[in-house]
Amino acid sequence: MFEGTRGSRIFIVHCLCANCQRPSSRRVPTPRAEGAPASVEEFIEALECNPVPFTCAHCESIIGELVGVTLEADDVAA
Repeated sequence: MFEGTRGSRIFIVHCLCANCQRPSSRRVPTPRAEGAPASVEEFIEALECNPVPFTCAHCESIIGELVGVTLEADDVAA
């Protein structure tokens, strides 16, 4: 979705595979720049125009259901 991790916020996208029903998550860095999502609500709105691709690591299905988004704490190492 957005390039780079330096000076970025890390959102964690939580999905459920539509095929095997296993949960998965993906870290998505966003820049700390004007116009970039700063909250979970803004990130979810940005997903409408710029979706994050999904592929299940277990069964390789490309259909997943978004079940949640969290913002990683700033002090967590990458």
